[in-house]
Amino acid sequence: MISVSEALDRLFTLISPLDVEEVPLAEAAGRILARDVAASRDQPPFSASAMDGYAIAESPAPGAVLSVIGEAAAGHGFGGTVGTGEAVRIFTGAPVPEGATRVIMQEDVTREGAAITLGDGIGAGDNIRAAGCDFHAGQAMCAPRRLRP
Repeated sequence: MISVSEALDRLFTLISPLDVEEVPLAEAAGRILARDVAASRDQPPFSASAMDGYAIAESPAPGAVLSVIGEAAAGHGFGGTVGTGEAVRIFTGAPVPEGATRVIMQEDVTREGAAITLGDGIGAGDNIRAAGCDFHAGQAMCAPRRLRP
């Protein structure tokens, strides 16, 4: 019988390391990171809505009526500023408009035309994913590491 150390030595003489290969990020899931890398940007790169709903600029009160002044979707932000008494229809992943401090879930409002009325069950969270909350530019990922989605 041979020792574990000797067995490992024998095994390692039979194999050789694979060459480092660069692949597109979309094809990297499941692969092993061969060298340390650093993020080139923040993710998300902007504050983004975590819910479908309405971006507002104030502390909400149940029953408040707000004017809907626009819409923000993923890849298509709202170009204006949200002010008091206003709301912007927003979808998950969309950039939070300037002036907005929270997103009210669509289930917590009633919409009639260009106005919404806030319901009684408004949650306490802001429903916003802050810019860089997943990772920041320059943040390192150390090798070896299995990459996953």
